[in-house]
Amino acid sequence: MTSLATIVDSAIIGASWLQLERPKPRRPSRSRTGRHLALFAWALPPSSNVGVHRTVSFIQYGCRRGWRIDAFSSEPPPTQRQHGDELLARVPREATIHVVPASSREPSYRAFPRIDGGFTNALAYAHSAIDAMANDPPDAVLASGPRFFAFVSALFVARRFGVPLVLDYRDEWTECPFEFVNKSGRDRAWERRCLRNADAVLFTTQSQLRHQLSVFPELDHRKAHVVSNGWDPDEFVPRNEERIASAGDPDSTMHIAYLGSLAGQTPPHDFLESLQQLLTNEPEWASRVRVKFIGRRGPRAEEALRTFAFPAVLEVMDHVGKREAIEQMQEADALLVLAPPGIERYLPAKLFEYLAARRPVLVFGSRGEPSSLVEELGAGLYCPSGSLAALRDAFVQLKQLNIRKNESAIQKWLLAHRREVLADRAFEIIESVAPTLT
Repeated sequence: MTSLATIVDSAIIGASWLQLERPKPRRPSRSRTGRHLALFAWALPPSSNVGVHRTVSFIQYGCRRGWRIDAFSSEPPPTQRQHGDELLARVPREATIHVVPASSREPSYRAFPRIDGGFTNALAYAHSAIDAMANDPPDAVLASGPRFFAFVSALFVARRFGVPLVLDYRDEWTECPFEFVNKSGRDRAWERRCLRNADAVLFTTQSQLRHQLSVFPELDHRKAHVVSNGWDPDEFVPRNEERIASAGDPDSTMHIAYLGSLAGQTPPHDFLESLQQLLTNEPEWASRVRVKFIGRRGPRAEEALRTFAFPAVLEVMDHVGKREAIEQMQEADALLVLAPPGIERYLPAKLFEYLAARRPVLVFGSRGEPSSLVEELGAGLYCPSGSLAALRDAFVQLKQLNIRKNESAIQKWLLAHRREVLADRAFEIIESVAPTLT
């Protein structure tokens, strides 16, 4: 039996939704000059969630191009605030971050859609933005997901103000192979609607763009673009060039580092299983290799690390700030990318910084965008999961690999993938679909 609270919440949410579905009014007159962007993202500073870095770069470099930005995000949970002040300091004064409280309404889910991040949150974001910008309308609306309720909010806001809608896929939505994105309920229908109404859609890899075009007829290839993840040179301090240039003593202990979260999409289990088999069958490797994991860990990853049979080989650290993370990369002999099945279309954000740190990269798991990139640049090697012999050979090759001989190719690629360059590319796309400003 439906409770009175559910009936009341359903009535309130229904009225809120109906108000947003009204035909778009005539564009309001401007009260301020300059280009104005409304940006929607679930996480922004002081959150230090991995997805924040891309949207912060859009804010930072968009303001440098003369845009004013009103950004709408959620309050970060305490577990995602560590070192968030470093990111908050990068937000220019021309940008305002509005924190939208999570909706407490619980309407009947038989009458209302369920989408990634919550349909009620999508409505709350949209109304908050419309109220905040009523007298200062945006010239364009940009949404970055996951979580993808931000796309729905942006759709409503762009429609209300009669301005272009730009969608930024940091990950895929209903085609995402990982569990951190919800794909039940009405997600597919709302993704189709968002794509149908978008004026431009950004993806982080060419593989993702091709896949989405093959799946969604609503996505016109003329409005689909690749704006990859990137890195920021300002975060890197030059290290000892002799250490960077050396291939290493083959008899010395090799220090491998993994930096980033160990969540559902990047489980360490296959790597740890192969490493444990190698150490069991060839005990001499216990003194020849050390592996450091730095970052947030889910319960399953925590358990796998805790029960590893050779704990002296592992070092586990909690999340650190960006500058310390980069120092850890530069101090390692090699850097680890975990590439489980499903990551084929993805280039992890950490890989850009790995390459900038000039340390050899080991891609462990499945082939895809990460393995292709490091092999193309001569910056590392690929190791398939499930074979201790393959892992042993990879360790031996890493000790012998001198990536400095490929410095020209790596440097050229890095210059093209600076966050400033990529943010400029994103705003060129936004400006191409936005109305001419006078």
